[in-house]
Amino acid sequence: MHGLSENTDGLVAQPRDDAAIGMAESVGVSGSDLAVALLEQSEDCIKMLSVDGHVDFINCNGLKAMEIDHPEMLDGKLWWELWPTKSQALVEEKFRDSLGGRETNFEGECPTAKGLIKRWALNLRPLFSRNGPVVAILCTSRDVTARQK
Repeated sequence: MHGLSENTDGLVAQPRDDAAIGMAESVGVSGSDLAVALLEQSEDCIKMLSVDGHVDFINCNGLKAMEIDHPEMLDGKLWWELWPTKSQALVEEKFRDSLGGRETNFEGECPTAKGLIKRWALNLRPLFSRNGPVVAILCTSRDVTARQK
């Protein structure tokens, strides 16, 4: 793996990643502050899903894209329950595929909290602990509705 190195977390990173992290740390941004800043920077809807399927985190732009005025409306909901009934089985299946350790991509229509129908391109990426098991799923959803028009 030419050009890659192992960092202190045991994750493989490119040298330029180490330089970027070093630069952020030099101005006092590190750890969870850096992670949150990166997640909030994205225009995509980024969610962290627990291994049981609950939405543990959603970035600000995700709340905006999904027209969610009150994030607490997600409390206690399984991610696939946010989808139309006809899509829930497929969405749960894709989640379970990722939970099994595979990155999964798919597209589907899901209304926002205010009822606007949008088409989403989704990427589900399993996040592994150091000793191997999947500990969460990172879900990135991109609004691709305009592509259909």
